[in-house]
Amino acid sequence: MPKRGGGRIKNWKTDNDHFEHDDRTHNPRRVSFKPGTNKGKNKFNNWNKNAKLLLDDDVDMGLSGGQGPRKPFRGRGGRLGSPAPRPRHAGKKFTPGMLPWYQIVIPYGAKHEKDVILRALLNFTSPDIFIPHYYRINGNAAIFYVDDVKSAENLFNADKKIVMPDGFKMVVIVKNAVPNVNVDANMKEKMKLVMAKRYNPATKALDMTKFHSDSDLSEIFCGLFRPVIMLTAIDIIAENIPDIEALNLNDNKLHGLDHLKVMATKLKNLKILYLGDNRIPVVGSLESLRNLPLVELMLKGNPLRNRFNDHDDYVSTVRKKFPKLVRLDGVDLPPAIGFDVAEDVALPAQQQSFLIEPAAQDFVRQFLAQYFAVYDSESRQSLMDAYHENATMSMTTSYLTHDIRNSPSTKLHQYLPNSRNILRITDRESRRRYLRTGKLQVVAFICDLPKTTHDLMGFAVDVLIYTPTMIMVSMNGVFKETASQGSRSFHRTFMIVPNNGGGFCIVNDMLFITNTTKEQEEKMFQSGVPAAAPTPVAATTSAPAPAPAPAPAASEALHSEHHRMLLNALGQQTGMNDYWSMNCLQETGWDLQKAMFIFNKLQSEGKIPHEAFVK
Repeated sequence: MPKRGGGRIKNWKTDNDHFEHDDRTHNPRRVSFKPGTNKGKNKFNNWNKNAKLLLDDDVDMGLSGGQGPRKPFRGRGGRLGSPAPRPRHAGKKFTPGMLPWYQIVIPYGAKHEKDVILRALLNFTSPDIFIPHYYRINGNAAIFYVDDVKSAENLFNADKKIVMPDGFKMVVIVKNAVPNVNVDANMKEKMKLVMAKRYNPATKALDMTKFHSDSDLSEIFCGLFRPVIMLTAIDIIAENIPDIEALNLNDNKLHGLDHLKVMATKLKNLKILYLGDNRIPVVGSLESLRNLPLVELMLKGNPLRNRFNDHDDYVSTVRKKFPKLVRLDGVDLPPAIGFDVAEDVALPAQQQSFLIEPAAQDFVRQFLAQYFAVYDSESRQSLMDAYHENATMSMTTSYLTHDIRNSPSTKLHQYLPNSRNILRITDRESRRRYLRTGKLQVVAFICDLPKTTHDLMGFAVDVLIYTPTMIMVSMNGVFKETASQGSRSFHRTFMIVPNNGGGFCIVNDMLFITNTTKEQEEKMFQSGVPAAAPTPVAATTSAPAPAPAPAPAASEALHSEHHRMLLNALGQQTGMNDYWSMNCLQETGWDLQKAMFIFNKLQSEGKIPHEAFVK
């Protein structure tokens, strides 16, 4: 009966030691992690951090059927090196590794010819086939590599399932490992010869599809997914064929592409790039290639394609990185919508204001000065003459940021109830209700807004349309509320048309109010040059300059005794002064019943200001 702890097993290493014993019956030692045994903090956090760290170093993963390197076992009462106890569950399960290559070790494979071993393995995996790479004898073991997980799993399942001619069962050990490589002058010369064979000078195209499987590289490992090898290949291309325009890198198990950013400086003429059937995980991995002037790109067969449910979204995302792309995955793309502008075209110099016609300068200065002089006064009733009979006005307001809503000086509660934000107000009737129509409603609404003082010196004004029949003025600036002294920023657009009296009036008024920025607050009321009188710019074409004229006097509207009687009647029934009564009658076509109806409606809504009743 054998002694407990007897029988030392010699450990083997792939690259150095030899198999001295026919050890075909041992089972791997099971590994378990018990709670409390790992005292190191985050000991294994970096294991899956980045597979490319393993690819740049000649590191053997040591994965042999899911087991790590064996260590000498000290049996109970025995000596160091005693056999490990047999595990309770002898079944093994194949676990795919994170590297794209697998090392196949056949212990004692040196006793058989290469053809005998490979034929036996191929018969077992049939109908599936595998391609053995870099077959060699290391001591008593035969070693080769496969480059796909399916072949590795089939060979893993062949362990001790094949009976060799000498009656022993073949042991097959599968390890997730990349072949060692030393990039020396000899390897560079072989790579150069293979590239020369695959280069087409007529089309300036280099085909490096599945480069490592080329028959002329059967004795050395030349996987382009390893950064050191890929960078060597790029250097060879840049040195020997710098004018290359097309490069095919399909089926090379490429994963990380960060190191490929050097292609933009070394291969400046590259316009066609094939990266199909690789392992590129996300579109963001292509960021390192965006400086290449690519017009055709192949990405079919990469995991990144599966991240898009919509093909148009996929095309749009790729095109954002490569704007000049006209062909993607073998399909011609529709023309991109954009402007074909030379890259060296300089943008016009920035200026505070813009005038489509220099003659508009005087008009804009007078208009804004008169309008805001009344707007910032104690009574805004005189603005009635500034608006068209059928004028419309809308106001929108919102906060710049969410963190300023609770500050008393920045609250916009006086504007928010009347804000016509059509992104939030989707109901058609609500949208109509927040739109002021007719100059009576417009001025009544303006009179209800807080009293203000505008910084006339800080206005930025754009005159986008200036014709005899229409003027469009777009402007922005800042103001302070008289009561709260709160600072506000605004943007306003006026559509101005001629009126019947030879002057001009506002037919559409759009107002946006928000909080001021810190920079705006620091510059408020500090400027010494009125921005409402912008610096003239060069004119391209001359347009007739409509001259401003004062609105007709209120007395001219009372051209008949009948109108005076209606005015007195409305004033007695409503209590409004003559100015507001007259405008109410003018807006209703001097129809007393309609005027009374509008008055009662606005009065019930509280929209008629106190100034309307001051006589």
